[in-house]
Amino acid sequence: MLFSKILKKRPYGLFLFLIILPVIKSETSNNVIISKIAIEGNNKTKDFIIYREIRHPLNELIDTVKINEDKNRLENLGLFSGVNWSVVPLEDGTYTLKYKIIESIQKTPPAVFPSYNETKGWSLYALWFFKNFRGRNQLLSISGSFGGENTYGISFNDPWIFKDHISFSMNLSRNLYRHRFFDRDIDLNSIKIGFGQWFGDQIKTDVSIAFESKLFSNKKEDILFKYFYLQTNIKYDTRDIYWNPGKGILFANLIQYMEGYDIDTFRTLVWGQSYSYYINLNKTKKKAVFALNGLLKKKFGYKNLLFQDYIGSSNTVRGWSLPDSINYKQEPFRFGHEYLQTSIEYRYEIIPKYITKYGIESGLVIVLFSDVGLILNDRHLNKSDSIIYGFGSGVRIPFPLVEVIRFDFGIGLIDKDWYSSSFHFGIGQKF
Repeated sequence: MLFSKILKKRPYGLFLFLIILPVIKSETSNNVIISKIAIEGNNKTKDFIIYREIRHPLNELIDTVKINEDKNRLENLGLFSGVNWSVVPLEDGTYTLKYKIIESIQKTPPAVFPSYNETKGWSLYALWFFKNFRGRNQLLSISGSFGGENTYGISFNDPWIFKDHISFSMNLSRNLYRHRFFDRDIDLNSIKIGFGQWFGDQIKTDVSIAFESKLFSNKKEDILFKYFYLQTNIKYDTRDIYWNPGKGILFANLIQYMEGYDIDTFRTLVWGQSYSYYINLNKTKKKAVFALNGLLKKKFGYKNLLFQDYIGSSNTVRGWSLPDSINYKQEPFRFGHEYLQTSIEYRYEIIPKYITKYGIESGLVIVLFSDVGLILNDRHLNKSDSIIYGFGSGVRIPFPLVEVIRFDFGIGLIDKDWYSSSFHFGIGQKF
């Protein structure tokens, strides 16, 4: 009751305001009316990019639940290292709700640096990257590489190009690299255009069309595929913070229709499903999260050996080294067109994300994981040794531009025997 009496009067002086601020933040007060919303700290990002994510109503009581939802939406843009809020009293007895943001690194100068891709190895990479192009949350990148993969391309994406969450993307690229387990060099040319639409904050859809040519060559022969594909993604997403979810679910379905033309005509339909569930195990600042994921890929129609997938990598079953031509002959249970996977992770924030003195985000999350995978070829489906397991631990580190980098070390198991061990590096969470 004492604080209610204080709030009926205008607070004079910074000291008194700092005393009542925690109370204002901790609960909805019957006397704190928000009549204005302000933003601070956006030196590059346009105001409207921020305001369209803020939904706290004006001329109503302060609502900390809606404020936290605003904070999550702003952080999920991937443009800011941190988002904070405060209330500022006005002369008429109402308050301004102020969001203060710290912009992250959003572009790179034209630069050349070494880069590692788990499938293709080390390359010397040239990149000119704008994550917040023109301050409008657009992404523009011009890139090229030499080494494990020789590539060049240009990409553009705008998540809100027309109106509420209607997006546009475009990618033009050429990529030359060595096949992972066949004696083939691959030359892939691709042009892709896509559009997306959100329905509310939780249902997210996109559709894209691409035209590609893929040449598999060696000293004996060249095999060329020319095809187009039409791809649709539908997601139901209730996660709070995308880079490190503390709660929520993410259900994703992908349907891709591919049709070949020119020399080799074919039709293939791919159906991919992913289901993720996140549970926050505590209420402290250092999140402890139980995360579960199930993944299924089915392929109907044309199935060429050159388009096979594999399991045993940073994005499938960890603890297994990447396959090569020897593995292909000795471990056929790892290769095929269809697969089933599941993963369980325990994630604990040792150091919650914070802003360093250099203005970039940092932190540390440790992870314990267990992975299980199975190639759904008929010849292996009923054999127990077709199922492979991976167990291990790793760390996650918030990082500018890519949101999070991860390092994992795992041990592979099959048919009750410890079979392998492997270190993995990746960008973004596994799920």
